Amino acid sequence: MKTTAEEGRSRFSESLRNPRLLVRNGNFLRLRSFLLAHLRTFGSSFSFNLYPPLPPIILFCYISLFPHSFPSRTSVLHTYIPFNPPFPHSPAPFLLSFPLSTQPFLAPLATFYSGVGGCEGDHVSIEEPELAERGGRWCGEGSGLNVYYSETDTVSVTLQAASTTQGEYFDNPLKFKIRYKFLPREQAVVRYGRGGVAKYRGEGVRNTVCSRVFQGCRARQCRLQSPNFPGLYPRNVTCYYLVKALPPPASGFTPVITLRQDNDRLVQVGRQGPVGRVSPESRLLQDNECRGPEDFLLVYDGGSMKAPLLAKLCGTATVPNITSSGPEVLVVFQTATSGRMNHLPNLVTGFELEAHVLYINQEASNINGLQCKQTIKSFGGTNGIVASPVFAVPPNASCSYQFEGRRGEVVWIYFTKYHKARKKQGMMGHHPCRNRLAIFDGKPFTGTPPDASELMANYCDEQLPPICVRSRQKGTVSQPCTLKESFLSTGTNLAVTQDFTDGTSLLPLDYSIYYEFVTVSLEGIEPGTDCDIEFSSSRARSGHFNSPKNVFLYGRGGKSSLSCKYTFKTEKGEAIKLRLTSVGFRGNMCKTVYNFQTNLYDCIARLPGSATLEVWEEPWRQTRLPLGCVCDGGLAPASFVSHTRLLQLDFTIKEMSWSQDFNDFYFDAEYEFIKTKGCDEQKILNGSTGSILIGDKKELEESGEEGSNEKCNDYPWRINARDNSHLYLNIPGYHASSQRCSTRNRVVVFGSHTARPLRSACPEPNVADSVDIFSSGWTTQLDMLEPLPESLIVRYLGREPGVYKLTWLEVRREPRPSALESLKGGAGRRHITGATCGHQCPELDACISPELWCDGVKHCPSGADELRSTCLYFTIPWLYLILGAVGVLLALLVFASALVAVRVYQRGKVKRKKKKEAQRLMTREVILPMNFHKENIY
Repeated sequence: MKTTAEEGRSRFSESLRNPRLLVRNGNFLRLRSFLLAHLRTFGSSFSFNLYPPLPPIILFCYISLFPHSFPSRTSVLHTYIPFNPPFPHSPAPFLLSFPLSTQPFLAPLATFYSGVGGCEGDHVSIEEPELAERGGRWCGEGSGLNVYYSETDTVSVTLQAASTTQGEYFDNPLKFKIRYKFLPREQAVVRYGRGGVAKYRGEGVRNTVCSRVFQGCRARQCRLQSPNFPGLYPRNVTCYYLVKALPPPASGFTPVITLRQDNDRLVQVGRQGPVGRVSPESRLLQDNECRGPEDFLLVYDGGSMKAPLLAKLCGTATVPNITSSGPEVLVVFQTATSGRMNHLPNLVTGFELEAHVLYINQEASNINGLQCKQTIKSFGGTNGIVASPVFAVPPNASCSYQFEGRRGEVVWIYFTKYHKARKKQGMMGHHPCRNRLAIFDGKPFTGTPPDASELMANYCDEQLPPICVRSRQKGTVSQPCTLKESFLSTGTNLAVTQDFTDGTSLLPLDYSIYYEFVTVSLEGIEPGTDCDIEFSSSRARSGHFNSPKNVFLYGRGGKSSLSCKYTFKTEKGEAIKLRLTSVGFRGNMCKTVYNFQTNLYDCIARLPGSATLEVWEEPWRQTRLPLGCVCDGGLAPASFVSHTRLLQLDFTIKEMSWSQDFNDFYFDAEYEFIKTKGCDEQKILNGSTGSILIGDKKELEESGEEGSNEKCNDYPWRINARDNSHLYLNIPGYHASSQRCSTRNRVVVFGSHTARPLRSACPEPNVADSVDIFSSGWTTQLDMLEPLPESLIVRYLGREPGVYKLTWLEVRREPRPSALESLKGGAGRRHITGATCGHQCPELDACISPELWCDGVKHCPSGADELRSTCLYFTIPWLYLILGAVGVLLALLVFASALVAVRVYQRGKVKRKKKKEAQRLMTREVILPMNFHKENIY
């Protein structure tokens, strides 16, 4: 008679022989738990192998099915195992997943023990006979969609039922349902890829369960997958994934490997969320958060487990870029001995990581174990950008950047980017400053703070340094970063350290630091100035200098204008030679032209944003003469020589843009103090009049006149006027641009209050024409608080033999009437001058000194001061002139008196005659009667 257990096994075998159960819905097979109703009562176990469908062979409750329609190596077994009631006497329910491959490794697979006893009661185990036995188990309450995808063509499922009584069984019956399907490889697109874009899963390692080696991931789509991906991965396994990069195609590059997964549904390792879907709260756990006996991933920065550990991961979320510092990465996937089947229905089980190889231009010496150190010296470049390491920094590591400048330099840095991934609430720790950014004025602290170092700033965790975001704007000119947004050292060194207590594998930190070595100290710079330098032969007889490289003096440093003065002081018997070796003014609209008439280089069309180099000499104090102006690089090299006491080079920029600096405006120059014979001749002239004789020495000797020494021709003459007077200079010849000019020699005249030439003349010794030049104040009212005496400065440009005589006069004029007075009175300048000036040169409309009038020398160009009619008045002795005047006056008085006397006598005679006539008539009237008429007489 058969026992209950035997009846159960017999009924189970008979049911499997039923073709309707074996092939249902095509190639699906459902095994119902009611067939095992009596197995639990006697504590039995059974196992069965699933192959493609054929008449089954039952051996020790081991079911075998053999395929006909699918090749043995090109099909995947799909097994569906839901568990409804719990298995009693099982450990606390949990599910852990880790990535696992089915390829052999170099060493035997180690067994992972969870430490909680595993599944001692009812449990299920899944093995693949073609692979090494793994020994993992599932137990506890199951839920969700639990799918197992085989790596080979044979799967063995074992169900272990614990011993119990029949009454206990009906209280806690064992129920299960298994559904399987044979899936062609071309349909397994999640694992192998779709179409012609195949996923490269690495090469299996012999004698291992799931270890793989990856190479050529720059050209291939390398995918690190857990064993049996995308389904349940086996328990009690450890898989090793070694990713190697090929050598770089060129020197100077370092290969690195990046692991990532942007799809949060393709990573589910170990823990499951509280709900069956991915939510914003889903995240990867790391380090101590992955507590045993959970499944987890280990990522090492190297090819062995002795390399720095970059991350220890478990949970569900996207995986950010985890980049190695070298050409190898080792990923280790460890699973617990036992687990629970309650997989989330909308996630895969396990993981898939993308592996990419990059070649970066970074020296390997910058990476040293757990430290990334970099020393930047100004010898390698004056500025640049330091970015956060592209490789993942392991926990408890740090990066340091040491900036070392040369003498006279300071270090200027500012952050253009500082983005730190925020921690989620569950990741918050109790460390007061887990990720610290420190900036030191000097070298960083190395245990004991050095005296030369000072902490400039300190930022922890959520605190951010000042960031100059606008400096990263492309295609626009933004306002320069200010010192409030940056850090400036006081010496030649500055250090930045960034500590990574949490590492950057799951909490990436992306920052970018702009640095610049700024030259702020120049030898010989004048106190209180930015860039003024003074040179003298006592310091060095020759040398080299250039434009300042201090960015804070230019537009990019916040300045709109710049003015630097380079002064060269000579001693007696010295001359200074200045040579501009190179000039570069980018985008300068100004143009340099040569003026033959003055022998000067002039700068024309000076628009905003233009730079100029102006060379001056100072023969006397407060007297500057131009030697030339340069505003473009086409003239360089250019030389200037001065025999005066002082030479000055002015470097000027006006209205710079925010993007311009010393790279846009620069020059290089050389100087040399040379010995000369000197000139002892008095070059300063005073008085009411005078002359200057200039020319070639031989010509002067032949002419028999004493003129200026030939070695003094390089020195200018200065003619000074007295107070309230002006100067007039007469040069025989023509204007410099006249076509009648027949010589290459020129006489250039400067005013005392203007830096530009007043006139350039072409001297001709024997011509009637001349060039008349007045000092600056003659035609222009000078607006000065303390007006200086006027002067004319004469420079002779002797290019060929010739002798010339220049004459000058001290002149003055009376104040001109205002415009209103001229309109009212109709009085002009000539009328007033003629009325108030007794010694006037009419053709000049100017008054000269009285002592020059009729002195036998013609001073007025027309000779009006020596005319005979003019000078006759001055040739008669003054005593005779006075006596004659008195005599004439007396004669006039006598003559007037005589005329008066005659007139009086004549008038008296007339009166007497009239009186006598009146008396005669009166006597006659008395004698005649009153009625007497004339006609009665006759």
